[in-house]
Amino acid sequence: MKILDHDIKIGDISKNHENLKISANVAQDNGFKAEFSLKNLSNTSNFVEEMELGEFDSSESLFMNNFQSWGLCTFVKPEKIFASISNMKSQLGFMATPIPEEFKNGIVSDYFIATDKEFAGFLSSEAVHPYFLWQNGIIKIKVYVGKELKPGEKIELGTLWFSQYESLEETLNEYAKRVADLNQPKTGKPVFGWSSWYHYYLDISQESFIKEMELSKTLNLNYELFQLDDGYEADIGDWLETNEKFSNGLEFLAKKVRENEMIAGIWTAPFSVSESSKLFKEHSDWVVKNENDDPLLAYKNWNKKIYALDTTNPDAQRWLENIFSALKDYGFDFFKIDFLFAAMILGKRYLNVTPVEAYRMGIETIRKAVGESHILGCGAPLLPSVGYVDSMRIGADTAPYWNDADLGKPNAKYSIRNALTRNFMNDVWWTNDPDCVMARSNDTELNRDERMVNVYTSALLNGHFLESDKLSVLSKDDVCFLKSALNFRSGISHVKFIDTERYVILSKKTINGDLISFVNLSDSLWNVKIENFSNLLNEKIDGFFVSYPSMKEANLFDSQSVNPHSILMVLHRGKRKVVREDEKKKDGRDFHYYGSDES
Repeated sequence: MKILDHDIKIGDISKNHENLKISANVAQDNGFKAEFSLKNLSNTSNFVEEMELGEFDSSESLFMNNFQSWGLCTFVKPEKIFASISNMKSQLGFMATPIPEEFKNGIVSDYFIATDKEFAGFLSSEAVHPYFLWQNGIIKIKVYVGKELKPGEKIELGTLWFSQYESLEETLNEYAKRVADLNQPKTGKPVFGWSSWYHYYLDISQESFIKEMELSKTLNLNYELFQLDDGYEADIGDWLETNEKFSNGLEFLAKKVRENEMIAGIWTAPFSVSESSKLFKEHSDWVVKNENDDPLLAYKNWNKKIYALDTTNPDAQRWLENIFSALKDYGFDFFKIDFLFAAMILGKRYLNVTPVEAYRMGIETIRKAVGESHILGCGAPLLPSVGYVDSMRIGADTAPYWNDADLGKPNAKYSIRNALTRNFMNDVWWTNDPDCVMARSNDTELNRDERMVNVYTSALLNGHFLESDKLSVLSKDDVCFLKSALNFRSGISHVKFIDTERYVILSKKTINGDLISFVNLSDSLWNVKIENFSNLLNEKIDGFFVSYPSMKEANLFDSQSVNPHSILMVLHRGKRKVVREDEKKKDGRDFHYYGSDES
């Protein structure tokens, strides 16, 4: 590994580059830890874009991460990926990367990366955007600054931790802890609730929202949260003004939810401003501009151009604070804030700050406005959000179909994949949100195995567990299916990577005890033997195991078949055989009681 063109070594290293001085202080710390800074040496201001800090050798396969919630986190073969996107580079917009130009040169992994033997990760993103550029077999360590430095001005570029490893999973856990130690994260309580999005989408109405809430009581679902998603607002940016489907307004709905003894949740995209919104028509000066001082397009959605709120503008900040203070006063106590990457777009702002600093100013404004209420980030730059959000979406939108391109597009497969690969963040940086589960057996392309992967993996990983179905169309079996998954929450889970599509989840102290689960996202049958993984449970191999949902004894030494797109769960029931008694609760959940066969 090289730091600032030098072989890595303990001590101070520096490099001058175009009237700029880059400095690194390197220390040994279970590997190496390097703290970087940048200073403008000239007598004039200097706009700084990307800076290269070092490099190290690649391997044939890399573990890579995208900068925001929906982006991939997985193993890739960089040469293959680079070739496959060669015809797409012009389409890789800001939602895919804050630095689209870099994809002309190679493949980008944001915040951290791992080869087959080495791990490198930045511990914070307070001012600059840290990333790694794979190019022709070399991994370059880089940061994007995006700020004009005044004469003599110095800026901190962050701290890099670099280590060799034997277990990637253990190294990711250590990395997560190092980030947490430096950033004072918030970790909210995982909640069980309902969201309007994955059945109603934009067609949600006041009437249907209230009907679903009333039906949830009839079905004894005992939701803790009832969340209104997109579809209520007058326009993107006009958050306190509802459309014609919500005649009584938001305060009325929040009151209804609270009367039903649930937390009232609401969705917004606070850094996004539609071209047709009242906000843009009255305050077009509140958005990020291009070089010609025209509004800069952040992305397109809702069949509209969407601009980015300039979160450094004092008037925009006051507006932002007033929006969330009003929603909190209405009675909302759970805020899903979406499309957050918009605030980090590269462009001209009211203040001379970096895009990362602008983003953090915006999310800090929201945090202060809502106080101790729960913030769920979504479509968010991950590392800069640590310490501001209680929970975070960590994968693509799910969907009632299995597969689509692994580019952050809605689909069930990669939504679950990211919940597994980013599990190391859960309860360390925030509470993970694997996105909603869908228990329905109709109005879906998912078969029962695929629905079980979606529902049970989310339960096992013990992040948020938000359901999104039209409750009136759920069959009795669908409701029991959903409630049975609740028996596998509240545990402590660790994930072992087998390959890009097969994973093992070790869960301790769930409501249903300790278990080991095999998740097969591939299109092929997976034959496993429990004895090859029983060491993960720290139990002797003479333990008694039961497979779920069949509830048949699972022999340690026999091969167990895990079907494509499915999950096999194996419950550990002690070191001797037991007898079982079954009971079905009134709410539909199955309970299994075990006693000694020697009694």
